[in-house]
Amino acid sequence: MKTKFSTLALAYLAVLIAFGVLDGIWLGVIAMPMYVEHFDGILREQFISWPWIVFYLLYCLSVVIVAVKPTLNRTVGAAAISGFVLGATAYGTYNLTAYSIVADWPLNMTLIDWLWGSVATCILAATGSIVARLRT
Repeated sequence: MKTKFSTLALAYLAVLIAFGVLDGIWLGVIAMPMYVEHFDGILREQFISWPWIVFYLLYCLSVVIVAVKPTLNRTVGAAAISGFVLGATAYGTYNLTAYSIVADWPLNMTLIDWLWGSVATCILAATGSIVARLRT
C-alpha cells in the first residue's frame, strides 16, 4: 500500500503533539519529584533545550517510520504493539546503559522510566495510526 506523504506528515504532527503533551505531564508533574529526589545535585538549574528538541523530532519520526507506516494495512493495535516494542528498545537502551555505567543510578528509576517510555511510545504509535487512517 502506497501512503501519501501528507498522511505520514499529519501522523508525525499528531505524534509530536501527543508526545509533547504526554511527556509534559510525565516530566512536569508526575515524575519530576522522583528525578529531583534521585538526581539532586546533578540536575541543571536551567536545562539545555536543543538535545531534547532533537530527540523529540527524531523519536517521533522513528515512531511514524517504524510503528505507524508499516502497520497501516493492519489494526491500530498492531501499531500500538510495534510502538511498545520500539519504546522498550529505545528507553531500555538509555535506562539500562545508565544503570550499568553511572554510579548510584537508581534501579527503581530505571524500571519506572523504561516502562513509561514503552507505554508512551505505544500510545504515540496508536495516535499516529488513528490520525493516518482518518486520511486514507
